[in-house]
Amino acid sequence: MAEHTEEKEKKDKYPEMWFIEDGMGTYLGNVALDATGNFSAQIGKDDNNVYFDELFLLARPLGSEGIELKHSVIIADVDKDKILDAFTEAGFIATRAGDEDFEELKRELDKLQTVKGGESKKYKGAKKNS
Repeated sequence: MAEHTEEKEKKDKYPEMWFIEDGMGTYLGNVALDATGNFSAQIGKDDNNVYFDELFLLARPLGSEGIELKHSVIIADVDKDKILDAFTEAGFIATRAGDEDFEELKRELDKLQTVKGGESKKYKGAKKNS
């Protein structure tokens, strides 16, 4: 009978997510486990992402469909290992998100829901930048 360790029995608090960045540390997109139980790739379309075309051309053949949004494109049903290999072989950096990254995302989203005067409802020390 296989021995169960505490780590194996512990369910992850957050879904698996990988940040995709260039060599300067600029966020370009992510690869994440979505609600369907499959991985998807999201590639940002803003002015910071000068690599959009290259990332899209790498990712599109590895997924089932492309969903275009105002700020990004989502490639659904990608094979996580294949897409991460494609991105890193092209010179991009893939970093797995940790609990601290998800906690920071939650704080940033909460800041968007501010009360009058720019203070977060939940995090009293988080003032809105003027």
